[in-house]
Amino acid sequence: MTMSPESGGSRGPQRHRLASYLLAGVATLLALTACDIPTELPELETRWVLPAEETRFGVVQLLPGAVSVTTDSSAFIVAIDAVTFSRTLGELCLACDVAHGFTVPKPQFAASIVSGVPFPAEVSAFEVLDGEVEFELVNGFNFDPIRPADGVAGSLTLTVTDDADGDVLGTLVVDGTDTAFGAGSTLTRTVVLQPGVFGGSLRATVDVDSPLGDPVTVDEDLSLAVTVTPRNIRIGGVTIEVAGRAVDLDDAQLDLEGVDPDITERLVEGAFVLDVDNPFAISADFQISISGPTITTIQKSVAIGPEPSSTLRIAFSNAEVRSFLGEPGVVLSGGAVVDPGMGSVTVRPSQELVLTVKLDLTVVIGG
Repeated sequence: MTMSPESGGSRGPQRHRLASYLLAGVATLLALTACDIPTELPELETRWVLPAEETRFGVVQLLPGAVSVTTDSSAFIVAIDAVTFSRTLGELCLACDVAHGFTVPKPQFAASIVSGVPFPAEVSAFEVLDGEVEFELVNGFNFDPIRPADGVAGSLTLTVTDDADGDVLGTLVVDGTDTAFGAGSTLTRTVVLQPGVFGGSLRATVDVDSPLGDPVTVDEDLSLAVTVTPRNIRIGGVTIEVAGRAVDLDDAQLDLEGVDPDITERLVEGAFVLDVDNPFAISADFQISISGPTITTIQKSVAIGPEPSSTLRIAFSNAEVRSFLGEPGVVLSGGAVVDPGMGSVTVRPSQELVLTVKLDLTVVIGG
């Protein structure tokens, strides 16, 4: 016989009237059997499957320290460190090497200043929803590279790409026609990121197009410095390393105190049946504990596979089940360790692994 109480909310402790269901079922069976055998009831074994509780762990327990979840669980926030890099005039302008130390019309040159912007450790890819990258450029030259003479304009093109395949995530052009970038000055611009999936790391590029300009004393050792700072990058999905990561289950309060001793005495065997909802597609070894103020803690082990849904059974000895049925303050708790061979998985911010725990009892009726 299988019985289940009314369903409740998915979070927090749920109080289940286990004793009521058992006693109601016993009364029903006694009434039915009494009609047929008035002198002595037969001994029957009947199975009771009764919901007990849900326990879970959320995606936040799998995340490395640089990745967090927004308060509304709509996105991840990934903390990516700022990167500073620079190039000397001699590296950008071949003609400037020859002209070093001479006062000549500023040579024309076009070159790129490029740097990778590494992902945090344990992150190998992410799906960008939105965000921005701030470029701060410090002009250490003794001339303006994009307005080197009156009526002469060059440009700076700021680009963020996926280092893995070169896909453009965002770009911005600073035109010398309407923007000056004089010697010793600082120029700050923000590149807005477009949605996309990116792997490896980001790449920041400043393409400098500097036309022929007014005479200047060429110093090839002067440099143009760039600091790139990713900001407010919201991520819809992130690929992270999870092998060997330890997680904790939420405690589940089991309402077993009301079970009548007569029912406990009729118990033949019992088990917890775990319905597993596993959106992470991970394999893990769970350690489950049943504890309470009046019982000796019982520990059990169970392994789950990467399947999105599965059902597992944790068997208890007769003595173990009898030790916690009818007792106050019984708590199901535990944790898990992700299979060391799992490697990387892609996760999303609202995901949770949920174990729906049902108490499966075999009880003798009659006799």
